[in-house]
Amino acid sequence: MQRVRTPIRRKLIFATLTPLCVAILLSWLIGSLLITDRIYRQAQQKVIGDLNLARKVYQDEINHLASIVRVAGLMPSMSDHLTSNHLTSSRHSLSEKALQQLLHEEQLSFLNIIDNSGVVHYRSANPGRHGDRLDGDPLVARALKGELLGGAQVYSSERLATENPELAERALTAIKPTPRARAVSNESERRGLVLVAVAPLLAPDGRVVGALQAGFMLNGDSRVVDTITRIVFEREGGGAATVFLGDVRIATNVRDQAGERATGTLMSVEVARDVLSRGKLWSDRAFVLSNWYISAYEPIRDPSGGVIGALYVGMPEQPLLDMRKNLNLIFAGVLLFVTLIGITLSTWIGSRLAQPVRALADAARRMASGELVGPILVRSDDEIGLLADEFNAMTREVSTLNQTLEQKVVKRTRQLEEKSQQLLDAQKELARSERLAGLGLLAAGVAHEINNPLAVIRGNAELLQIAIPKESEDREEVDAIVEEAIRIGRIVKNLGAFSRSGLQRLSHFSLGPLLDGILDQVGHQISLERYRVVRNYWGRDVTMEGDEDQLRQVFTNLIVNGLQAMPEGGELVVDAEPVDTEGKVRVTVCDQGSGIREEDLGRLFTPFFSTKPQGTGLGLAVSYGIVSDHGGEISVSSSAGNGAVFSVLLPMSQNMKGSVTQVTPAP
Repeated sequence: MQRVRTPIRRKLIFATLTPLCVAILLSWLIGSLLITDRIYRQAQQKVIGDLNLARKVYQDEINHLASIVRVAGLMPSMSDHLTSNHLTSSRHSLSEKALQQLLHEEQLSFLNIIDNSGVVHYRSANPGRHGDRLDGDPLVARALKGELLGGAQVYSSERLATENPELAERALTAIKPTPRARAVSNESERRGLVLVAVAPLLAPDGRVVGALQAGFMLNGDSRVVDTITRIVFEREGGGAATVFLGDVRIATNVRDQAGERATGTLMSVEVARDVLSRGKLWSDRAFVLSNWYISAYEPIRDPSGGVIGALYVGMPEQPLLDMRKNLNLIFAGVLLFVTLIGITLSTWIGSRLAQPVRALADAARRMASGELVGPILVRSDDEIGLLADEFNAMTREVSTLNQTLEQKVVKRTRQLEEKSQQLLDAQKELARSERLAGLGLLAAGVAHEINNPLAVIRGNAELLQIAIPKESEDREEVDAIVEEAIRIGRIVKNLGAFSRSGLQRLSHFSLGPLLDGILDQVGHQISLERYRVVRNYWGRDVTMEGDEDQLRQVFTNLIVNGLQAMPEGGELVVDAEPVDTEGKVRVTVCDQGSGIREEDLGRLFTPFFSTKPQGTGLGLAVSYGIVSDHGGEISVSSSAGNGAVFSVLLPMSQNMKGSVTQVTPAP
């Protein structure tokens, strides 16, 4: 019974597509995880930065109140209102009129004059109520000692009605049941969260004769959160900001399902536990009303340090999920495209290889059965064609040399084994070329897709870096973003160079000036003060043909690697000499670094393999491709602790270049 054999075409397709698809799938999985994690981390860092800006807007409101009472307190009529018993009603009216005008122009909730014993003399928002004592208020008490203070306080409904009859009604907020929040125990919030500033009133002799108190209630007033949104997110819908009194939203631009501001809804239990109960800053994914947001919360404290509410900023998570979905679609498209190309090429090449092999197999079978076999016609200049020619020669010799049949069979069998090995080697080289071609397409696609968003990320990060002072505690995170963005740009640039290998602009040039230019320019990248650079090629005029820019990249990479291998300094020897017997030139770069481990020598020119912590693993791989395209060889000789010698052997003329590039690690 004849054994069922697997066609060579099917084997070739399987051998080509299996590692390629596995590599793409792994790259898809790892890339998706890494990029998604990086996007979420950067979004979280952005939200923390946005919270810092929101805190500054919130503090600016307090500072603005403090400026109002400080400037108004300098008016002589204010202190005269308290110190002069003989003032006419017109003088009193003048100061009261000024306070009324200031109250309306600055849109304050209340503005009061208090004497040095803490008794309210005049309320501009409620002139009929005065004579009560406020010396128990911590801000008023300290202002009567000569301090200018501001902060946030919680006022009861009764005190709000005393300060301004309209405030109690404005502060009343119906509490609405909210998903993931505490169970509603009271139907409404009647208290008010008020920004207050108090300035001392000084007599002409410098005595504190009273205080001027101003307040601005945040309940139901969207000016602060809208200012935060406009400054932080620059557009409506880009993010949300909220001021909480306890766990109740009293001022927000978060919208409910009806499109209205979601005042009266509650903070989630998870966030309230950390922010309100423990007084901690909270930054993570949070469920806000009905959607997930990348959020940051920080507690709002009263003058005594107690937590009375929270300040929130956040951005919707959905755009990040859409970005991840698009990324997965791109990877899926790349996988499908490369798979179709691999199947097409493998089918065509397999058919070309299988046809002459089947002809040879049929001829061998007939010859074994004793038939006279004529010449086999194979129109191919590769190893299969060579095998067919040898087979034809073998059949001729068999027909004419029957007496030496056994010796000829042994000899031809050995030759057949050698040619079969050459065929296997050709198949392995073909599979490697297909994988490198696919990797080049992937590198080009990834570089193209990453460049645009990376430019936006780096530009915004640099703007943020300019905006934050160097002494700020947040500057370190921003510097880290810029540094990592630059590193990603370097990786993308190397990916682009890797994908463009094989494109050459040939010219004749001298190696000496090229190496001199590299060594002179590398000093701008790495300080050469602790190195001794020996230029052994001086005095030799070596001219060759090749792509000068590509070879500059190769030699620059080898020289920079040599310098970086000697962090404490040392001697770097660069040499270039012709190999007259072969019509080639050899360039060597020798360093005194720590050397290369034996187990790393075989992987040194593999893409994405690097022995440096910050390396991309593409420099030597790109150099290998450039040297290979020039028909040259690149090798390394090294052992741990004894430095390394990189040698590049290139033909002086591209008409003389070979077809195979060897990488020869040191034994």
